[in-house]
Amino acid sequence: LLAYQVAEIEAAALEDEAEDDRLAAEEDRLAAASAHREAAARALEALTGTGTEAEAASAQDRVAEAARALADRAPLAGMEQRSRALMAELADLGTELRTVVETWDDDPERLDAVRARRQLLHELGRKYGTTPGEIIAFAAEARAKLADLESAEARAVALDGEIERAAAAVADAEAVVARRRHQAAPVLADQIESTLRTLAMPSARFEVSVAGEGPADQVTFLLGANPGEPALPMAKVASGGELARTMLAVRLALTGSPGVIVFDEVDAGIGGMAAISVGAALATLAERTQVLVVTHLAQVAAHADRQVSVRKGEVDGRTVAVTTELGPEERIVELSRMLSGSPDSDTARRHARELLEGSRARRRASR
Repeated sequence: LLAYQVAEIEAAALEDEAEDDRLAAEEDRLAAASAHREAAARALEALTGTGTEAEAASAQDRVAEAARALADRAPLAGMEQRSRALMAELADLGTELRTVVETWDDDPERLDAVRARRQLLHELGRKYGTTPGEIIAFAAEARAKLADLESAEARAVALDGEIERAAAAVADAEAVVARRRHQAAPVLADQIESTLRTLAMPSARFEVSVAGEGPADQVTFLLGANPGEPALPMAKVASGGELARTMLAVRLALTGSPGVIVFDEVDAGIGGMAAISVGAALATLAERTQVLVVTHLAQVAAHADRQVSVRKGEVDGRTVAVTTELGPEERIVELSRMLSGSPDSDTARRHARELLEGSRARRRASR
């Protein structure tokens, strides 16, 4: 449809917006050429007497005589100028009337051509716009749309090529990611498993499973916490304490960490040196991110930079949790209570101080 519309308008070879106005004037002249000539001849005869050149000149002479009669009369200078202007206008008018009489012939063929042309413009206007200017604008818009449609196939081929190249680039990147994941999985598993053995899980086995097409996005952490147990996804096999310690080991192995990490029950089921190892591991992790630990073990709490006591109380009939940051001496009292249940025991206090001093020494040594 667009191709037909563009071809039809281009075949018309429209000139400009004023073409129809010019054709209308020409049609009016051609349609009554004889009548126009007769009217011009009568006007010329009225102007010149018989329409001859000599008599026309004598008429000019009479106007010239009138101008001479008015010359050198200052009060009549305006009329003299008008007389002279009338002489020039009279000459021009005679020339134009003579042109009409001598050249405006009947031209039925030209008249038919003008009428056909105007009919064509009317038909185009009915389809594409009321004026030649609107038709020309319609053709320009249709031509642009046609060009877009004609180039659509070429654009589609080009886009298909871009898609293929992009898909190949994605596949290459996925292959790199998958390869690096397969390479990193056993290394990460060994690091985590080694850390778990220092966190009171000496028989733990840790595996990183990498599967799936493309970039191998199906990554699963598998844990075998006890001897004789198969390594299964952590969410299915780990208890609360085991899960917390495993995540601690994972965080120690990974370089990136969130801004704040919270561990609850990370010390469940452990004590003695294992608890000290867990506390040391938490302190190591706290060197690169903020770590909050909920613990009931003095061996773990002693490794903290700051210790906060949490107690439940009642306010206006409601149970609330009250937190208090402990100072150095208050911390010894609290650690004593955690160790023996008797914060006033000299032995417990001595042990609390030893825990604090030991944690500081280990931290200095690690740095």
